[in-house]
Amino acid sequence: MPETKPFSPYQEQLSILRGRGLSIPNEELALQWLREKNYYRLSAYSLTLRQRDPVSGEDKFLDGASFSDIMELYLFDDQFRAAVFHAASVVETNLKAYIAYYHAQHYGPTGYLDGKTFEDPWRHAKFLNALSKSLNLRKDEPFVLHHHNDLNGIYPLWVIVEVLSFDQISMMYRNLLKPDRAVIAREFYGISSREYIENWIHCAVVARNIAAHGARFYHRKRVNPPAKLPKEINQYGTKPFGYIYALYHLLPSGDRASFVSSIRNCFTSHPTAKLSELGFPEDWEKLLLL
Repeated sequence: MPETKPFSPYQEQLSILRGRGLSIPNEELALQWLREKNYYRLSAYSLTLRQRDPVSGEDKFLDGASFSDIMELYLFDDQFRAAVFHAASVVETNLKAYIAYYHAQHYGPTGYLDGKTFEDPWRHAKFLNALSKSLNLRKDEPFVLHHHNDLNGIYPLWVIVEVLSFDQISMMYRNLLKPDRAVIAREFYGISSREYIENWIHCAVVARNIAAHGARFYHRKRVNPPAKLPKEINQYGTKPFGYIYALYHLLPSGDRASFVSSIRNCFTSHPTAKLSELGFPEDWEKLLLL
């Protein structure tokens, strides 16, 4: 087995960075960031600031690269994640509301228990099992206790959606009967194709998870699943911009402008961050309208 790299104390980590040509004007601040963020995590934000030396085969920082550049890209990504997380949270809340209203209206408050109202019986059974676990985890919350103790454990769908995760409600939507998915796509999202909504919701879940777990959007080579986009911009489907497009079109129209503004502010606040490192075209705001 290949050997892992040896442990390096903070001062040695700084020496490694300096040895590769990185300017560190404020050593105390750099040490604080290394303590609080982790060398390996920070190093991911230096990928665009260095290149492999053809002679030594080692990574060397570009001329003029500074620890403050790494900090700026880190802060950019942190702000970008916050914007994505907020938008995805709105999308999650909306989806729960749409499904609860539509399904209960057509199949009754507890129609979600009937596998006939879903496309795949096995996935429906898996959903009910996950739901049971979620209810158990939330058993001490007042609204769950109320329905368990006072209403004989009968939970209408508009209650159930409150204990489901974004991933669970996404999978529930993808397992609804096709005509029901189509109606929800058309009536609540104004999109005639349910396939787009299914894909965009899946992308929104993945984007939210990336943001929630502090993973990196900047210099991310590929996102999966690719977002379904109009053919004119289909090449951006595997880039973070594709997920921004999906989130934008899942948001209610009244929330879209503020979302665009929050993304724009990420770039204006941190001008060293490049649009291309997130797969954003120069006219990205215009393309969101396609």
